[in-house]
Amino acid sequence: MAVQTAPRTEADQDAPEPTRALPVPLGEPIRTEQEEAQRRSLRDRLARSVDAASRPPYAVVAHVRLVLAMLLSALCLLTAAGSLLLLMAWRQERTSGLLASQTERLWDVWDYLANIERYVALAAAPVAVVWFAVAALNVCRSTGRRRNPIVAALSVAVAVGGTWFVGRELVGPGLDERDWVGIVGGIALQAVFLALPLLAFERLADAAEARHRPGRVAFVMSLGFVVVLQVSGALSTIDRTTELSGWGREGALVLIAALIQILAALAFTEAGRALEEGTQHRYELRHRFGESVLTQVGL
Repeated sequence: MAVQTAPRTEADQDAPEPTRALPVPLGEPIRTEQEEAQRRSLRDRLARSVDAASRPPYAVVAHVRLVLAMLLSALCLLTAAGSLLLLMAWRQERTSGLLASQTERLWDVWDYLANIERYVALAAAPVAVVWFAVAALNVCRSTGRRRNPIVAALSVAVAVGGTWFVGRELVGPGLDERDWVGIVGGIALQAVFLALPLLAFERLADAAEARHRPGRVAFVMSLGFVVVLQVSGALSTIDRTTELSGWGREGALVLIAALIQILAALAFTEAGRALEEGTQHRYELRHRFGESVLTQVGL
């Protein structure tokens, strides 16, 4: 005998569908369809936020830093070779004197080393700009904090260009005319230009929680090298038209410039490594923290 069901009225049709419990494994809480949809929505939002906050840094930054370290090492070796050349000439002058042909040969070698140093310095400047840009981009990816890579890169370019321009227009003429006001003012202005990359590095180090001291040491050493380069002379500023007061004195001054340059190169390398390690550490912390959050919500 067939069972007849009563037709659904309009009130029954407008009533909401009853929530159904979904089948779940034994031991887990029972969830309705609405609760399961909310859970999946929360999981998707957390997954997207974790992925956005823990993007891995680009590994190419370490290779750029290695290239920059090699170029800075080449600059140090060239300056040290120039100081050794002057000290050898000083010893030769003290023992048997220098002939005109020997002096000409010495200045030829000096000019050759100075030209190589200028080319290496021109190659190191854009590499430093690229490293700052990639390092700032890595900080943004790993920490989620906004750091403009273009501003960081421009700080290096402005520092190099501004330091060179002030040295040519203010410090150089001041040394020729013995204008100490112009010399001191020019060096102070150069310190301002050199502080621009330091400020950019400080912002990146704050975001990555990296060490600040290597960057500050690099700033001090760079300013010291610029002062020695202009006031006492070094490989790129002493030419064959300069009348040297003594081979030994000039060789010692160039050797001091080489030592300061070595300290600056070491400080630059350590500052870059500290920032990269801080960035990588922040990425690992945020990535692991995100994974723990997703685990707690049931992923």
